Amino acid sequence: MNSPHEPFNFLLFMSNIKQLLWSYPWPWWSAGIGIGLTALALAWFTGRRLGVTGGFEDACAVITKDDSSYNVSPSRWKLWFILGLPLGGFIANSGHWGWTWLYGRLDFITFGNLFFKAIWLLVGGFLIGFGARWAGGCPSGNSIMGISLGSKMSILATVGFLVAGILVTNILFKVF
Repeated sequence: MNSPHEPFNFLLFMSNIKQLLWSYPWPWWSAGIGIGLTALALAWFTGRRLGVTGGFEDACAVITKDDSSYNVSPSRWKLWFILGLPLGGFIANSGHWGWTWLYGRLDFITFGNLFFKAIWLLVGGFLIGFGARWAGGCPSGNSIMGISLGSKMSILATVGFLVAGILVTNILFKVF
């Protein structure tokens, strides 16, 4: 037992923090808190909106070397944001290696074929991109920032995303 007069042990503190952060899976709600605090801090300190779609514009501008055709963010911070999303997931998952190519119901729909899964996900990605362009932003941008800013179109778009998600999920789970 530590004495109340024992000095602060920084190494012990860091090892406990390391164990807490990396040894156990994080709960689902921690992502919501992190996204909410990030969106709040971004809006509060910089006046900018959080969203993924702009990061893809930055990526396209970098790939094509044409800033005039895209609405590029200053210092390309949105590009770093979208690159950080999978990196953050990778870091959060470090030490919990259980990689699999299984996708639940998608395996049944695609007969477990990796090529069909890739095609299915690619077509789904194109549809999400089309929907994001049509709705004036991706679902996360409309739901997180648009609703918090009181945009009626973002509320309508988010309701559309939710209804479509519920319908497609019910069709997939009831039909297949």
